[in-house]
Amino acid sequence: MKRLFLSLFAFAALLFLTACQTSVRIDYLYPSDVNMAPYRNLAVMPVVQYRGYIPTSHWIAGLDVMAGHVQVRSSYTSGISSSVAEYATDQLYSTLTNTRYFNLLDPTSTAWVVNSGYRVSERLKDMGYDAVMIPRIEDMSVEERIYTRRNSDLVWDDEHKEYRTEYWYDYYVRQRVSVRYSISIVDTATDRIVATRTFIDSDSRTESFDPYWPRFDGVEILLRRMIRGFNEGIIRSFVPTERSYDVSLMDNKPKLEAAETAYDAAKDGRYKDAISAFLSLWETAHHVPSGYNSALLTAATGDFDGAISIAQDVSAFSANADVRKLLDDLNTLKRRNDEALSQFTVSEVETPEIPSQELSVYDYLLR
Repeated sequence: MKRLFLSLFAFAALLFLTACQTSVRIDYLYPSDVNMAPYRNLAVMPVVQYRGYIPTSHWIAGLDVMAGHVQVRSSYTSGISSSVAEYATDQLYSTLTNTRYFNLLDPTSTAWVVNSGYRVSERLKDMGYDAVMIPRIEDMSVEERIYTRRNSDLVWDDEHKEYRTEYWYDYYVRQRVSVRYSISIVDTATDRIVATRTFIDSDSRTESFDPYWPRFDGVEILLRRMIRGFNEGIIRSFVPTERSYDVSLMDNKPKLEAAETAYDAAKDGRYKDAISAFLSLWETAHHVPSGYNSALLTAATGDFDGAISIAQDVSAFSANADVRKLLDDLNTLKRRNDEALSQFTVSEVETPEIPSQELSVYDYLLR
């Protein structure tokens, strides 16, 4: 009991100390995988539907003898390919619009130009669009199977006044789906694919049903859920995003009474006052926690260069591992932030002549 009490006390003390620490958030920009700065004027094609085999209508196969006696039609129908593609188009265009990063040409208008097949890139370039985004469902796999589970119970038989075993079966449908979804960027100045990103996911679900009234959710629900799940990856691939880095202030150890007012200011969110106080204590007393905290709070105001300069001074004075880690992290955040900022502007580039091709890049991507 005593050991349990001591463990609980230690845990409570740890929670108290953690709660007392002041966390500081550093906001920064994270660059996208593909630098879309030259292509912010973007035409978006509708998602190309899956071109592979889709059954018109069939019965779901059973995995056991009892399941084989039940006839249930598959939810994987001939119209599911176009339906999922339309849903993916709406999701993609909405996702890109909400980022406010691009000047977009909507899928319907883009399709009208692309499907004409006449000087596509040149016409889109004349309309002010630097690239075309062509999304495509490369593969869509669906498997549905029925199986049963036998259950039993002891039932009191009034007629014979004894227990007997009664059996019955529960019926289940198991659905497994997978999707491979690609997005290609075509430069309208060069008529070439400058980037392609592929997104892959799979999912499964098991649902019970009544064999005499077989009703259950179709596989399109799973497919749509996976399409929605790609939104975050699409943003990371093509749009610089805002992120945050949370770090706690370094404790006042060795304790310096004069630093308490700086800690209070930081807790109250008065960062400018806290920075001034911490920086003064670092410069006059070489109090490492004050130097660390002034660098951290300076970064939180968006001044990465100033924060790194302070952290370098503190790191040169002290071998404290936390100071070194902060300096490394600040350099990483600044590098990412600078790269992301560069993805908002692009210098003027020379437009090369579009090469002649037997097979148009649009024919290749839309086939």
